[in-house]
Amino acid sequence: MVSIIGNVMQALALVFALVSAVLLLAGVKLGGARKDRAVRTGYAFTHVSFGLLTACIGVILVCMLTENYSLAYVVSNYPATDSPLQPLYRVSAVWAGRQGSLLLWTWLIAAFGAAQAHARRCAKDDLTCVALGVTEIVVALFTATLVFSASNNPFMATAAEYLNPDGTLVSKIGGMNPLLMHWAMILHPPATFIGYAAMTIPFAYAMAAFITGDLSARWVELCDRLAVFGFIFLSIGMGLGAVWAYVVLGWGGFWAWDAVENASLMSWLTCVAMIHSFTMYRKRGIFKRWSMFAATITFIFVVLGTFITRSGLVQSVHAFAEDPVSTYFFLAIMVASGLAFLLGLLYRHGELGEDDDQVESMVSKNGTYYLTNIVMIMAGVLVAYLTVSSALPSWMPLGGAVVAAGAYNAVARPVAVVVVLLMAVCPLLGWRKTQGPAFLRHMRWPLVVAAVIFAIELVYFALTLVPTYYGILADGGSAAAALAEQGPAVYYFALTVVALASAALLLATSGYLLVRGVRARMKNKGESAPAAVINLFRRSPAQAGGYLCHLGVAVVVIGLVGSMMYVREVTVDLAGEAGESAQVGEYVLTLTGSERYSDSQDNEIMRVELDVARAGEEGRVLGHVAPSMKVAAATSQSTLDAAVLTFPTEDLFIAFQGLNADGSLSINVKVNPLILFTWVGGAVSTLGIVLAFAPRRAT
Repeated sequence: MVSIIGNVMQALALVFALVSAVLLLAGVKLGGARKDRAVRTGYAFTHVSFGLLTACIGVILVCMLTENYSLAYVVSNYPATDSPLQPLYRVSAVWAGRQGSLLLWTWLIAAFGAAQAHARRCAKDDLTCVALGVTEIVVALFTATLVFSASNNPFMATAAEYLNPDGTLVSKIGGMNPLLMHWAMILHPPATFIGYAAMTIPFAYAMAAFITGDLSARWVELCDRLAVFGFIFLSIGMGLGAVWAYVVLGWGGFWAWDAVENASLMSWLTCVAMIHSFTMYRKRGIFKRWSMFAATITFIFVVLGTFITRSGLVQSVHAFAEDPVSTYFFLAIMVASGLAFLLGLLYRHGELGEDDDQVESMVSKNGTYYLTNIVMIMAGVLVAYLTVSSALPSWMPLGGAVVAAGAYNAVARPVAVVVVLLMAVCPLLGWRKTQGPAFLRHMRWPLVVAAVIFAIELVYFALTLVPTYYGILADGGSAAAALAEQGPAVYYFALTVVALASAALLLATSGYLLVRGVRARMKNKGESAPAAVINLFRRSPAQAGGYLCHLGVAVVVIGLVGSMMYVREVTVDLAGEAGESAQVGEYVLTLTGSERYSDSQDNEIMRVELDVARAGEEGRVLGHVAPSMKVAAATSQSTLDAAVLTFPTEDLFIAFQGLNADGSLSINVKVNPLILFTWVGGAVSTLGIVLAFAPRRAT
């Protein structure tokens, strides 16, 4: 019965979304009372479609909470664990599998459409009518993948042979992937999907501008806050995913250039270009084509992310099994979106004007925005191409080849340095042209501060990072080989120094601009320093929040230099005798005990306990850690629960990898320099974006 109800609601949601799209798109061509009726009904049907999809989510949630195994999706994703977080895992199980995650994404797109319909219910302008029509087409296409693909349908009934007469399972089968049972995975998927779903609205408004011919900044004003809102959640989602990957996957790192990680990154990169283009479009009346292109390619990349996970064309630790229906549906969405943009651009080419996007001087804010757009879009396209290269025909460049992480790093690092330098200099430039004396006057103090910061960085580089580099090479193995592939030491060190210098400059300029804003309020408004800081963010949130975001990025870059370029990794084997020790870098690990047992769910758990001290100071224990490995009873899948000791300038990451053939304990140890800077900088940067998300209601 539950299966029938869910399938009927999905089908009705599809119908109402399609009818809504037809009414809204056709309504703008009608006149008088007919237009009013069509548009009013179309608006209402967006809410009906959203309500039906909400009910679908609710049905699955109730089944998870009540252990109703009549749905195969519940059997496959119910969290069988005795963890204190098990009640929350039941909620996250709604989006833990391929069917539930697609339903959640579809529901969120419908939610954004319904929210926009509610916000514009009184105006019912042509731009919003067409944008909602486009949004409902996307909702209908996503819903169709649920309805017409058995492997995507969360309401498939459980086969009778798997259920007892009382509705309980015959035996322990399926269940939530143990890798997903982590607090970050309760929040990471919905945050990411909120960001993904939000990107539908800017694309829909860009298409609406083409269709209606209203190429003023109005369409940007109606969707730019949603674009920033989506960008906030994309950033939060990537951050939470990084935390999960760092601890649970046993990578000992937060980024591995996995295909689905790349899917989030490429849409994040183009979203940066989109938000900057929207700013120029809204404030200066330029970058019209850039805005429409960035909105379109961001939406395409968002869809490409789910295409990668569901088509089976690219291997990923996040990917689901191959599904032909998903492949064709999402491929059609991407192709149709690109064609719609190209046709709209051709049709409205003359109305967009010839000179709007020209930059008078590259040494100006306009010029640096233009360069930033080029770099971000090209970076997004390059990441996308390298990610899908293994599925491309052999006659294309890199066709059929799986691109290793080292190749991504070799490209990404220099590009990142360029972006950071642009961010550091841009705010101090003039809009159309920059006057040299004024620029040098503004740069005087930032350069002094940057020089001091850079000097401190160089000391750390010379005393810590350089010895680490040679230590990695001396350790040998795959880590040393990967490091050697990045080029000679002189290049690697030069890239490090330039990256640190650019981060120092960005940190100094961002701090200088914030201090200048505070001092201006103190002087002009007579405010105290605390009041000036508060009012700066209250009165000029977009500008002040942007500077805080840039400051956070500078801290992130410092962290990335250490945590992605100078990670020392060693795997040590211990016989298992208490008191046995091994040294990794300056740390000494001493085994104090080990145990092997089964939990209440019959999962097998192996754990080791270690004392950590510095070499020469074994009597002074820095910390006690207990990394473990769990083997799930139902699936025999193993998950690692790594231990991390965090110090101000580095993390000590310890993962127990199980028993070797000779019965010894295999322990993987990584020393991650400056990784705390990455987490703190990411939090500061995200806070800046949130603060910049100031109310700016379109009327």
